Amino acid sequence: MTAVDGEDTCPFCGEVNTCMAKSTQLCWCIAATIPVGLVELVPPPAKGKACICQACVRRYNQDPASFRSRCAAE
Repeated sequence: MTAVDGEDTCPFCGEVNTCMAKSTQLCWCIAATIPVGLVELVPPPAKGKACICQACVRRYNQDPASFRSRCAAE
């Protein structure tokens, strides 16, 4: 995983996060439950600035331990 601190990219995978929070349309993340453990892994430069993408939320939910170990390895 590559940590990215851009607002429009996921801080874990670097892909476009497709967040629409600043749009007039509702974003998928408004109804999503983002695990606290995943939020805690967001790199400090991206905290409160970049949204986590749906794919990384899914990957974390499928195997939190593996996701954490990949983050720690970088």
